[in-house]
Amino acid sequence: MTMSPLYGWGLWGTCLQEIEQKEVDLVSVKTHVEIRGFVAQVSSSLTYLNNYKDPLQVRYKVPVDEGAAVYKFEAHLDGRTITAHCMEKKAAEKVYKDAVKAGQTAVLAREDSNSSDVLNLLLGNLPPGTQAELKLSLVMELKVQTDGGVSFVLPTFLKPRYSPANSPANSFHDTEEIAKGQNIMFVRKQYAYEVKARVVGAHRIAQITSHSELLSVDISEDALSAEVSQCRSSNYDRDWTMLIYYADPYKTHVLRETGDRSGVGLMKDDLLMVNLFPEVPASSFSNKNEVIFVVDRSGSMQGETMQSARATLLLFLKSLPVGCFFNIVSFGSSFSFLFPSGSEMYNEETLAKASALQQNMQADMGGTEIFQPFKAIYSQPPKAGYARQILLISDGSVWNVDQMTELVSRHAHESRVFAVGIGHGASTSLIRGVARAGKGRSEMVFQQDKIQHKVMGLVTSMLQDSVHNVRVSCEVEPTSRVRLVPKVPPIIFGGQHLILYARIPADTVVKSVNIQGSLSSKDLNFVVKDSDIKVVHDEEMSLHRLAARAQINQWQVDQEEDISDDMISLSLATGVISRLTALVGVDHEGNAVAREEKQDCMPHMMMKSRRCGGARLRPMFGSQPKSALFGCSQPESAQAYQFGASLGSAEACRGSSKVSSDSVQPADGDPLMAIVSKQRFDGSWLLEDVAELCGVACAVLGERNPAKTEAAWATALALALLEKRHAEARDQWSLLATKARAFLSGCQEDAQALAEAARALLEARP
Repeated sequence: MTMSPLYGWGLWGTCLQEIEQKEVDLVSVKTHVEIRGFVAQVSSSLTYLNNYKDPLQVRYKVPVDEGAAVYKFEAHLDGRTITAHCMEKKAAEKVYKDAVKAGQTAVLAREDSNSSDVLNLLLGNLPPGTQAELKLSLVMELKVQTDGGVSFVLPTFLKPRYSPANSPANSFHDTEEIAKGQNIMFVRKQYAYEVKARVVGAHRIAQITSHSELLSVDISEDALSAEVSQCRSSNYDRDWTMLIYYADPYKTHVLRETGDRSGVGLMKDDLLMVNLFPEVPASSFSNKNEVIFVVDRSGSMQGETMQSARATLLLFLKSLPVGCFFNIVSFGSSFSFLFPSGSEMYNEETLAKASALQQNMQADMGGTEIFQPFKAIYSQPPKAGYARQILLISDGSVWNVDQMTELVSRHAHESRVFAVGIGHGASTSLIRGVARAGKGRSEMVFQQDKIQHKVMGLVTSMLQDSVHNVRVSCEVEPTSRVRLVPKVPPIIFGGQHLILYARIPADTVVKSVNIQGSLSSKDLNFVVKDSDIKVVHDEEMSLHRLAARAQINQWQVDQEEDISDDMISLSLATGVISRLTALVGVDHEGNAVAREEKQDCMPHMMMKSRRCGGARLRPMFGSQPKSALFGCSQPESAQAYQFGASLGSAEACRGSSKVSSDSVQPADGDPLMAIVSKQRFDGSWLLEDVAELCGVACAVLGERNPAKTEAAWATALALALLEKRHAEARDQWSLLATKARAFLSGCQEDAQALAEAARALLEARP
């Protein structure tokens, strides 16, 4: 297998004495996952071997979930353990640099300066002939998805990230980039990659599956625990994913984790984690919305992804309520608006224009210049009396995440942002960051046939009236101060998994937790009783660290002044790294390695960026497919670099889940989309269209018409057809069905009688 230099991604190292290229032996990567309810504790170990006569400087860029709390980093070599401690970032970098310069072995872990979902791991002065094991520990929140599954995603795959011209991210300024001419180390040998998982807790397990791996699953007789392993070694061209289906995932679940009485700040108090699924009235959908659909049409969206995006756009268009305003923005290296002068009223004429765009939409717009279209959207004021909602769909990854979140945050008072990240390697920092900054919601999608499913769930949240004036209170005995972490009240979306954290004094008893808000003219109140609360003791203090990470993420969105000291203090108290801190450790017991005084001992690499259209593309780690040439002729359309062999066929394995390989049909070949495409802007269908869909002569349907109007009868038949043939996809067409029922109501028809007559007619036919 021919391997390419790794540039900025993945594993690489430098040799202080030699000029020629060297190989680094990455012997194995092993990850153990323990899942308890909605929390995952992850421990990964990477084993390196230095087969050379000189010490090596090893770097590894690893993807992490942007919400993960990274809190432990250590190295094991020659029977010694180097334990890293959390320090202010510049101080940690100085400790590391001084240690390496003195010939000591040292480790450093820090967030990438451009994106919180990329972690830089450094191992300085790996002695000759020595094997080193790096261990990294982190904890992650897990949320219930729209289909009821609890999704665990272990990021193992990094896509090329696009740096727009003049972006702050173009100033790549890691402190170790000091010298020029030291050698890039790269991996030629296949290495072992293994993931094992254990699921335990109070939830009964119904099923465990994966759409990316072949798993062996052993569920205990009481269904309260399960052991999960791989049937074969994982490939490196995708993230490692697992879905856990609990028997009752929507039950309120509250944990109280005991604090460390000798700790400081957050770690000293007890920590409450509330998992709640609030319901809002179904009548809360509003047509007083201006909805802007922003779709990525860069080269990497080609194929099935673009087909799914077109089908999603069709569902989106048909689901819009009469009376709203809308627009469609396409972007790549450039951008365009369907309605350049601003959003227009949803009616028959504007729907026809949007449908023409939807039918001809291709992934033909080059790179991922995401900032400029958002800037253009915000340059136009929202429609008076209408709430502006922005829905972003993208599979791309960009480096200017901070620039994007700052822009979105500045306009959050007038525009909500929802986002969908498509495919393995999509940036969680970008997708979740803009949604958090825009006070919206986000989804990550790994299966093409789930795009419509998740996007329509977001559209449902968008069209709901906003829950405002949210307040959280706790009744405790004796009366004490209870503090939310972060202090900003949560955003509530009906039916969606809501997670919140609160600091509870150790000597108190929690009687209840009350979450209140207002929806239109109605008051909402969600109550968590003391019987719902379970006390847990965790040596790793997982919930405390998750709360710290949530606070750090919120601070980064709020752009508050003078929060640096607070962020550093919280990070040091909990051990959770942030953009202002890092984990650093030095081997004070081992012998110093020999070095030449004229050589700078820091690992260096000058980034060799390839420019395309004024922007930089940074290739990622691993083997280079023949087609993966990041030239200017095809920006972003090339495949991502990857470690290991190509994806094999999904073979059956005892106890494993079946991995579906069904591709998503284009809209014109999808029976559901055929029905959807015929709906008119007001929610109705024409009888001749329904006759064609049913395979029944229009005259026959006309003879059986019990309605006052032909359009009402056709609409009732279309709804019955959706129920009969596509009940499993109800979440995709529920909004357009709501619009259809509103049309029937406006016709002053007996909707129930029409529905029964339509069902009876269809049941009489095959």
